[in-house]
Amino acid sequence: MKKTRKFLAILLSAMIAVSAVSAVSFSAAEDDTQVAATQAVTEAPTETPTQAPTQAPTEAPTTQEPTQAPTTQAPTEPTVKVGAVKNVEKTSFEPGYITLKWDKVAGATGYNVYICNRDNSTTFSKAATVTSNTATIKNLSHTTQYWFRVAAYVKKDGKTYEGEATLKKTATQAGTVTGLDMVRSSNVIQFEWDRNSKATGYKIYRACYYTDGEYELYKTITDNKVTSFSDTNVEDGRAYYYSVRPYRILYGDAIYHAYHKTIKFICGMCSPSTSSTSYVSRANLSWRHNRWATGYDIYYSTDRYKNFKYLDSTTENYFNTVRLTPGTKYYFRIQPYKINGASRTKVVGTWGVEGRTITSGAYGESVGGTYVEISIKQQYMWLYVDRKLVCETDVVTGNDDGYCNTPTGCFSITSRARNTYLNGVGYSSFVNYWMGFYGGCGIHDASWRSSYGGTIYKGNGSHGCVNTPYSKVQKIYNNTGYGTPVIVYD
Repeated sequence: MKKTRKFLAILLSAMIAVSAVSAVSFSAAEDDTQVAATQAVTEAPTETPTQAPTQAPTEAPTTQEPTQAPTTQAPTEPTVKVGAVKNVEKTSFEPGYITLKWDKVAGATGYNVYICNRDNSTTFSKAATVTSNTATIKNLSHTTQYWFRVAAYVKKDGKTYEGEATLKKTATQAGTVTGLDMVRSSNVIQFEWDRNSKATGYKIYRACYYTDGEYELYKTITDNKVTSFSDTNVEDGRAYYYSVRPYRILYGDAIYHAYHKTIKFICGMCSPSTSSTSYVSRANLSWRHNRWATGYDIYYSTDRYKNFKYLDSTTENYFNTVRLTPGTKYYFRIQPYKINGASRTKVVGTWGVEGRTITSGAYGESVGGTYVEISIKQQYMWLYVDRKLVCETDVVTGNDDGYCNTPTGCFSITSRARNTYLNGVGYSSFVNYWMGFYGGCGIHDASWRSSYGGTIYKGNGSHGCVNTPYSKVQKIYNNTGYGTPVIVYD
């Protein structure tokens, strides 16, 4: 029994020993790293610390694996310092472009200029790249605020380095006033112009006798919706010149003016009262003479309000137009003017509009293409053959005394004669050519006269006939006959 117990004890001890050896072999095979680390620690020399740590670390130290494979580090780029632009100034005073100038930046290759239309945007865009310290930005809108950024740049090793930009707030000059036109030129001078929607207002300058001809600021209008001005401080017959300049105020007190645009007046030289008739495809215009006027410009159009074209000028207070289209209504402007002073400056007055429908006949009578036409006021005669002008001339008509006036109306040649005498109370006159058209009145030469036209008929006119230069009456006689219409009007 004792032998049996002894055998069992020896067998159990042997089993325990084998089991222990197997456990050590399995642990070493699972974690070689840990073993190696343990061995390294075991083999390394140790130092006994003077004091044990009082607290274990909160996190066991580990060897961190790099997130990216190690590479050769690129060399650091050299630092390029670009100086800031200083003292940006506007050097232009134009409505359509802005020129900027600034101090040069040492070492700069060039400069970039950026622009922002501050009236309608906050976005900058590049406007120019220059190598000098100035730039002109074109195609801009007038009376508009623009902000600029100017920055120097340096090019090095194929790369561009831009420095700090400097801001410049400025604006284009105000646009020159448009639509400047007369309204009145009587005892009140009045003019008007088109509105500049971006302007702060308008400055009115005046030059006249009292300013020795120099323009002086006369009125400042601070409401840009006011687009007319009236001046009552004027005298008849004197010249007054005005300039209208839109302006805009920005950035506190910076004023951006427009160029001067002038308009000239003679006080009292206003639109004349005009009347009109129409005979044989022409308009016959007359008006009251203006005492200040040197003469009158005549314009015409088929539209009452626009598209007027220059027709002619006269120093008289009447005018017959060229042949116009019968049945069409035309509008006429009679604009007085004065040639003023030693400078011979032409100053125009205000004007009105007179309309007249053109008729092909005269005094209700139909007239063909061949006829004689006589204007008493113009002291002038025309001959048309098949609607083509064949002859025209100055004449002298009946004395303007109420007794010998040449009759007006639509007549025709009723008598013709060569080398005959004209007999009347107290006179007998030889003429080479005679063409009678109304009673004792006719067209004939007058050898006793040395001049024709003008105002001779006022005091030294005929007995009612139409006195005509010899060379002209000969041509008229040879191109007319019995029945040829003769139209006479004032």
